[in-house]
Amino acid sequence: MQAFVPYIMLGSLVMLYILSYALNKRTAPPADCLSDIEKVACKACHNFSCSHHGGDD
Repeated sequence: MQAFVPYIMLGSLVMLYILSYALNKRTAPPADCLSDIEKVACKACHNFSCSHHGGDD
């Protein structure tokens, strides 16, 4: 039984990660952050790798 302890610990950590990821994915962002995100969603930063960047118009 002692041979399975590392596998059980590793499996527990993986399950904890998956559970926390799924719960975080379902959590809505706070209302205060939405207004900040909408303000940043423009092309003001000129960062082409930004996910809010609208591309060339």
